[in-house]
Amino acid sequence: MDSSTITPIQIDDTDFLVATTIERCPRTMMIRELTKNALEAASQAKDGNRQVVFRVIDFGGTPKLAIWNTGPGMDASELYRMCDLAASIRKEKGLDANFGMGAKVASLPSNKLGMIYRSCKAGEVNEVILCQREGRYGRLRRRLDNGEFAEVVNVTDLAGEDGYNLDEDWTEVRLLGNQDEQETARDPYNGDPALDAQWLATYLYHRFYRLPDGVRVVLQAGTHKLGDGTRVFEPLPRRAAMGAFERSETVEAPGGIKIHYYYDPPYEKSPSHNRSISGAIQSALSLVGVVYKDELYDVKTGRAWAINAPLFGISFGSKHISVHIELPDNASVLPEGYRQFLRYRSGEQETVQAVHFGDLVAQHRPQWLIEIIRSLAPESTSNDEIRDELQKLLDELRVRRVLPRATPTGVRLVDASSGAGAQAAREGEGSVSGSKPRTKHVDLNLAPQGAKAADLWKDRERAPDIVLLRSAEEIDEKQLRSRAGRYYENGQLFLNMLYPSIAEMRETLEASYATVVDVDGMREAAMQQAEKSMILRVGRAVVFALAKQLNKEWDADAVKHALAPESLSLAADDYYDSLQPARRSMGRLFRPNRQSDESEGSGDEELELVNE
Repeated sequence: MDSSTITPIQIDDTDFLVATTIERCPRTMMIRELTKNALEAASQAKDGNRQVVFRVIDFGGTPKLAIWNTGPGMDASELYRMCDLAASIRKEKGLDANFGMGAKVASLPSNKLGMIYRSCKAGEVNEVILCQREGRYGRLRRRLDNGEFAEVVNVTDLAGEDGYNLDEDWTEVRLLGNQDEQETARDPYNGDPALDAQWLATYLYHRFYRLPDGVRVVLQAGTHKLGDGTRVFEPLPRRAAMGAFERSETVEAPGGIKIHYYYDPPYEKSPSHNRSISGAIQSALSLVGVVYKDELYDVKTGRAWAINAPLFGISFGSKHISVHIELPDNASVLPEGYRQFLRYRSGEQETVQAVHFGDLVAQHRPQWLIEIIRSLAPESTSNDEIRDELQKLLDELRVRRVLPRATPTGVRLVDASSGAGAQAAREGEGSVSGSKPRTKHVDLNLAPQGAKAADLWKDRERAPDIVLLRSAEEIDEKQLRSRAGRYYENGQLFLNMLYPSIAEMRETLEASYATVVDVDGMREAAMQQAEKSMILRVGRAVVFALAKQLNKEWDADAVKHALAPESLSLAADDYYDSLQPARRSMGRLFRPNRQSDESEGSGDEELELVNE
């Protein structure tokens, strides 16, 4: 297009635009941006000299965090130009490239006191300070010995005195924070958010899935939780290759997606931790996340991972299992402006979430992982009777699936060769001369060649798979304390069998049958009735909520609220209508003897129940 046909848009208020661009950036992206810049520069250094070093420097008696890297340095003019927004020094500009604006924008809100950039090029070291003064962001003008002011100053002699090597190119950024006394190596965000001693290594671990070839990342004393000494940061796949996990496997999925599965068993010396914590400088919590171009997005750990794990086919054991979904480089996704999230390129450009790949992860789980999950599942009694009742109700309501789900039927590939129950057909029995002989079916007990199991559940909503949780640990893992149940879109219903309404109904039933001879048998029956009725009440609540999908007045959010743990808890609480059928069932086990109690004077009959 001829540029003369338009008038370029200008910026009317530069200070306002710069300030809003900086202030809106998520402050926790600071380390990502600074580290990414350092990695890119270090990758251009000579083989064997590609380093990124995190260390502590003293600034006026306060320890401050510094990030130093080898690679091409910047001269005075380049260092000056680097300070401008959208400036790029030896970088490719593009929507999905790592260009010029990120590090400054992400770092300045947490370093208004100053960010000191030093760079050595051809033996000369220059320095510039970016900061905020009187509400404006920019380069700090400093007074020189001759009384003049300059934004970029030559500090070659000072750097040499501090022990810096002037024979190679390098760049360093020092983070001064927002307060003079702020120790940015321990508290980079001035307490908002508050961080622990392993914050730096954990952030690197949860963000950088791989490092550029030959680049070594070092954390010196004061920047890691192990105290003194220097530690080398190893990204997750490299740690797996070094044997940090008991077992791992990568599975190829459709669309060029790779799914990485990791199993990290309990640490023998401290069972509350995973084994990979041994010698680690970062958190050893399991996690789920999306990998794109060697970076992790939408990372969930701890409780956030545990509550979503069933959607990935990991009903139990999420504390020891990690899943990483790696997208191909040509995937139709794009990092958003501040690179905190991934977005889809098309449609409404929604945020890419790991849960979007839950079904894919579940379908491709290795057999060894499935066996581990089963071994970690609690023992559970059969609920076939209740599931049959719920399925009957679903069918009566004519509930259909909204989204297709994987089923255990009809997915196994069938061998096209002659199989069991078949024999070659003779010439003239349907085969064409010169072609491969056909087979005819002779054994009625075996399916014909090429047949596969029919999907009896096609287009029908299935009754939920009911999983009973009986220990406090299992209940806490699914975040069901003080809640009766949690339903997942993949059809699993987890129920809290320590929910108070069960004990309340049991006590009511026990009071009604307190005079029976077999008290222990009565109490067991009361507990069974209380549990069964609670399971059925919550199950029916799920069924009726799913049925609302047929109602045009109920949108997806309304159905989601109806299936929420809070809604299911209300259904569990209302056990009063369940008392009569429960008493009727218990009456079949404990036969009542009718006796008149004249002394009460009420004319009512008192029931004395005896063991049948």
